[in-house]
Amino acid sequence: MRVHITATRGFWDQPKERDQFYEQLHLEHTRIIERSSAPVGFFMITPRGDDIELHTLCIAPEYQRQGMGTLVIRQIVTDAQEHGREVFLSVLKSNAMARVFYERLGFMVIAEATHHYQMRLSYER
Repeated sequence: MRVHITATRGFWDQPKERDQFYEQLHLEHTRIIERSSAPVGFFMITPRGDDIELHTLCIAPEYQRQGMGTLVIRQIVTDAQEHGREVFLSVLKSNAMARVFYERLGFMVIAEATHHYQMRLSYER
């Protein structure tokens, strides 16, 4: 995320980013993504009222573009649908590839802030 955060803020502050990461990390809502028993990423989903927020999805660069993110999102969506929930997320405006990825999976921009797009995948409950 360093490239996208630097593009957004104009600088990278390692101590600030580390502190913010740990502040936002909720291990009870976090899952490790593995490939051949090796950790290659993680995601964090958080219940928000009747819905699910995909707070974070990170896959190591060398494992991106291999379908793993798509599989993770599809499983999150399936689980949410089984419980009658919708899925939403925020993506940095500077991360155009992530926005295209989520749009390809059916997410639509529903709101815009200074640095983020909020996106939602809706389906009939």
